[in-house]
Amino acid sequence: MKRRTNILVLASLLWLALSNCIDKFDAKLPDDGVGLLVVEGNIISDSTVVFSLSRTFSLNEGGLPEGYNQVVADVSVIGDDGSRITGTSIGDGRYRVQIGTLNKQVRYGLEVKYEGDTYTSEPQLPIETPAIAEVTFEQPEDYGDISIYISTQKADGTVHYIWTYEEDWEVRAVYYSTWIYNPVTDEVETFDKAPYAQGWGHSESSKTFVGSTESNAENLLKHRKMYSIASNNVRLSYYYSTLMKQRALSKGEFEYYENKAKLSESMGGLFTPQPSELPTNITCSNPDKQAIGYVGVNMNVSEYRLYISTYDIQYDNPLKCELLLFEDIVEEGTNYDAYMAGYRIAYLDMAGYQWAKKECVDVRTLGATLNKPSFWPLPDREY
Repeated sequence: MKRRTNILVLASLLWLALSNCIDKFDAKLPDDGVGLLVVEGNIISDSTVVFSLSRTFSLNEGGLPEGYNQVVADVSVIGDDGSRITGTSIGDGRYRVQIGTLNKQVRYGLEVKYEGDTYTSEPQLPIETPAIAEVTFEQPEDYGDISIYISTQKADGTVHYIWTYEEDWEVRAVYYSTWIYNPVTDEVETFDKAPYAQGWGHSESSKTFVGSTESNAENLLKHRKMYSIASNNVRLSYYYSTLMKQRALSKGEFEYYENKAKLSESMGGLFTPQPSELPTNITCSNPDKQAIGYVGVNMNVSEYRLYISTYDIQYDNPLKCELLLFEDIVEEGTNYDAYMAGYRIAYLDMAGYQWAKKECVDVRTLGATLNKPSFWPLPDREY
């Protein structure tokens, strides 16, 4: 009789993206259910793709076991025309493959040679992804959440989709300070231009969304909500951008992501689906072994970038940026004490240095960097 085993499936990237945590579920698996190969990644024309390999393991491990993603394998993208593109290991079970222009008449799949076995995904013709019609935003309530929506263009026949997004934003300090206290030298340095008053942040989505036009006679999706962001999020404090990415799926791949979402939502409930119920297009040369994952093949990924200025919304500034004199922060002490208390010099006047909380002066404390994205449309500040 098969024993009942708690396992944890780590599929990196998209698997973690669906749950933003570790998915746990009870599953009746054979004794070799622990250690199944997990494959994540897709074959996309004219792009550099990364395939992530890991293995399932027992929840009894009490956390992420060492080496769960140390999968040493030979990874290649192969075509039924005899073409082969070999991947390069970049560590932690990840393999980078530089893919040129795919032939629309050739079926492509992934080949993974691991521990003496060969795992291959079902060869597929590349799927064309329709363009995104528009990405919009709404803030229906005063100082309420800002919601992001997507609309697709009309397609020929049913289309299944998966969406991800990336965020970029610019933040500017409340006070443009050219006086920077250096705790190492215990001196105040003066600059011609405020060095830490402007910065940029970047984040890739921790969620994926799937949708289909199957029940839509027009074969398009209108005003579908993707996600929301709170009006007091500092990402909206000056200039915000979201890059929506859309990829068309086969019916089988769509069902795979739908079932993964259900697994994530149920989180170990009484009727949690078992891993074996996840559709997969990956088979092993050893019929006694199986893999988890679904490899798609696409000619393209459609993108649409939206910008939102703080002047376009009602931004609820969470920062409290009161100016304080040194003696208001520490009755007796030094500049170093004020610095260690979380304050920075905002500016200098007749009364002396005025201090403010560090997040009001130095954008780096808000998680920003000083590296401006190459595509960013706004000019640098001049002071």
